[in-house]
Amino acid sequence: MTRPISLNTTELIDFIADKICNAADWRDGFADLIDFVGTRLAAGSGFIRLYHYIAGRYFDSNDTVGGKTDSVVDAVFEQMAEERAPIALPSEYSGYLRGEMQYCVVGIPFIRNGEYLGGLVFSGGEGEHIREQQFRDLTAAMPYLVPIFESAVLQEILLSNYLETIETLAVALEAKDSFTRGHSNMVCAYSMAIARKMGFDRDRLRAMEIGSMMHDIGKIGVPDHILLKTGKLTDEEFAIVKQHPVIGEEILKPMRHPLFEIPRRIVRWHHERLDGKGYPDGLKGDEIPLEARITFVADAYDAMASDRPFRAAFPQEKAFTELMKNSGTQFDRDVVEVLCSLMSPLKKDSNTGEKDVKDKRGDTGMDLRKIK
Repeated sequence: MTRPISLNTTELIDFIADKICNAADWRDGFADLIDFVGTRLAAGSGFIRLYHYIAGRYFDSNDTVGGKTDSVVDAVFEQMAEERAPIALPSEYSGYLRGEMQYCVVGIPFIRNGEYLGGLVFSGGEGEHIREQQFRDLTAAMPYLVPIFESAVLQEILLSNYLETIETLAVALEAKDSFTRGHSNMVCAYSMAIARKMGFDRDRLRAMEIGSMMHDIGKIGVPDHILLKTGKLTDEEFAIVKQHPVIGEEILKPMRHPLFEIPRRIVRWHHERLDGKGYPDGLKGDEIPLEARITFVADAYDAMASDRPFRAAFPQEKAFTELMKNSGTQFDRDVVEVLCSLMSPLKKDSNTGEKDVKDKRGDTGMDLRKIK
């Protein structure tokens, strides 16, 4: 059996500069970090959690880098948050072994200016334990890792603040237009189902969820007498309504977190048509981001499938027919086909089908802080 190598500080610094600093998302960089350090500790599993030091809690435990934890690892994370000191649990055989101490689980906390930022926990691999010298090497590496932990925590706190701000705006919009919240929830649900079917990865899905939920946020800037009008809009009134994607993008523009790049595009371009006859910019075909094309189809389907003050909801087949008839000119044909394939099975079971989906309109919730 090959003896584990030590954690070399120079190698670690080079790794941070090459892999973590250039990672598009801190989770990807930290996943690489776990692999890099874990191989040098002969560790079976490694985990990273970030700590929201303002709220005094870890960020969502489902967002632990490294996968699902067990009760021992969870306890080590909680102990580090309390004691803010390295944790090392001796292996059950350590008392019988000569030489250096061996550990089954070790945890390293990261602290900056007195604030606990999170921790890194490793457990030994099968038939292997983390040796005392390796634990010392890991402890010595803490100062080099603190800056990247601080950056990741600040990113997440910034994102949390942004989402709280948007949620406040969404509540304000709901107060103006009682239809909007239910509609936004359903557009989000349809968009996410389509995006998953089309193979979006985790980060793209996360951005898709925010953007589709917020697609109509710009309507907060539309006057009530136009937004709530039950009759046909005049050309002048419709011209004002057509500004809501621009207003929405302006609302999201100050939010500098990289996750908001896709939502900004969705909000601005969710009414663009493939033939260039949409608004506000008259984009054509692939000029329109796929995320915006998905939201446009989901938006149109829910509008047709819902009761409005001036008409009853379309039957599902009629809504499908309208989408297909306008595919290639107004809507993306591939997106329409995915939505129809996803929704068609619901028609077959009237007890658990589309009715149940529609019944969720008022209670799907909008706590954007939980979006992951």
